[in-house]
Amino acid sequence: MIYLYGDSFVENEPAERLGMHDHERWYQMLSKNLDEQNENYGKCGEGQLQTLEKFHKDYYNGTFKSGSKFVFVLSSPYRIPWPFLKAQGDPKYNPEHKRERKRTVDPSSAYQDWLARAEGREELVEYHYLPEETFCITSCYEAMQEELNHQTIKNVTYLKTICEVNNWQMIVFRVFGMSPDPFGKRYKNEDVIIKSIESLNDDLFKFWSFPLQIQSAKEWHDEFIHEAGTLNHFTHRNHIILSNIITNHFLQTAGTNSFLTEEWHEHFIRGVENKDHRHDPDPNKLVDFIYE
Repeated sequence: MIYLYGDSFVENEPAERLGMHDHERWYQMLSKNLDEQNENYGKCGEGQLQTLEKFHKDYYNGTFKSGSKFVFVLSSPYRIPWPFLKAQGDPKYNPEHKRERKRTVDPSSAYQDWLARAEGREELVEYHYLPEETFCITSCYEAMQEELNHQTIKNVTYLKTICEVNNWQMIVFRVFGMSPDPFGKRYKNEDVIIKSIESLNDDLFKFWSFPLQIQSAKEWHDEFIHEAGTLNHFTHRNHIILSNIITNHFLQTAGTNSFLTEEWHEHFIRGVENKDHRHDPDPNKLVDFIYE
């Protein structure tokens, strides 16, 4: 069994939510390549805290067997599931000019809203937050800044240990880099640290160091994502590449030579057609991308 953990790069999100034509995803290709089923725990918007919590629940329950394989996509450590941002029917939480908080505010939305406000872009804040809620979020981010900025590095090395202790095959990706953090701090030695972590790679464990969010942006001709909406943030041609990278690692670990291409396709999306069709209930109205 292949176990998949992560955020929107992993979740098997229905194509109709994005108003797009569906296509085979990297995890489906991976299962075909290895002739092995996958268990997908990916969830859009979740952070590393939730990802590891899901893993630990099954880990300590003895769910994983000998021969298990793991794919981790570690998202932003600033995506924290704030317990006080639960569903609220009270009008004070739901002013007309903001999205309704009739459901829990997910960690990604909470962080993006906080970041937009911190940058003075109040018009981009989707939900309404009480002053005490904003104070709690800011206080935690400020107090935990150094810990959160290094959490990805710590989790990668932790997963390496788990992999080695249990003799499991594992590959770990990161969505974002360390710098800049939301407070503007930059780490001059990030490249050196990442190179050191890559030295941990062996037959069982592999850390793919280049951030997937940056790789996703490279699909666009100017490396700027003008309109989100590709399935798991990649077009079909790069789903193939991502599946190839993982397949190569798992097959080579098993002693089988695999030389599937790992060269990403870049700078080929020129624009978006019919972006207003996103989330349109009419199945015949779809978003299309303009390619080179």
